[in-house]
Amino acid sequence: MAGNLTGTKVCLSQVPGSAAIPIDNELDDGLGATGRLRATIGSSGVNTNPSNAVLAALYSEDNVYTICYRI
Repeated sequence: MAGNLTGTKVCLSQVPGSAAIPIDNELDDGLGATGRLRATIGSSGVNTNPSNAVLAALYSEDNVYTICYRI
């Protein structure tokens, strides 16, 4: 799970796009489908488990995400 990341991961759910964008830019490559930080589309108001589905588009401030970082 967690965007096909292997190893130990830390995941956060219900991350607004306005927060996910700078987090990924600061810690990784700014793309939710690659690197050490991966994102999947979440559901607002509900904890969403990370999935292996690759984030198909760029981040949007209109969405919420589950993000996972490989440590």
